[in-house]
Amino acid sequence: MRAYGLVAAGSAAGAVARVLVGWFAAPLLDDAWSTVVINVLGCLAIGVAAGVMASSAAMERWWPLVGPGALGGFTTFSAFVVLLDDLSVAEAAFVVVATLALCPLAALLGEKAVTRGS
Repeated sequence: MRAYGLVAAGSAAGAVARVLVGWFAAPLLDDAWSTVVINVLGCLAIGVAAGVMASSAAMERWWPLVGPGALGGFTTFSAFVVLLDDLSVAEAAFVVVATLALCPLAALLGEKAVTRGS
């Protein structure tokens, strides 16, 4: 039961953080690119979190708060799909390719950054 509470609290915090990043990015990026940035940052953070938590049993118990909670609430693939409707086919394809290339790479880099010496 504790895990559900951690996921709920993390999701709320992650969703608020996502909205704040979107607001700050709005003058620089349109909604689709703001969403790409949010998803790449979230994937980088989940890679870092996975690396840190895998190295410590004490930290691992916080995974529901950080992984599916905060970072699940922060990243927004459902909004990403809706935002593609407003783009040309070429622009939508580029956004999809950028997301599919950058998000896994960011997660891998985040994990490697914290597990490099272990």
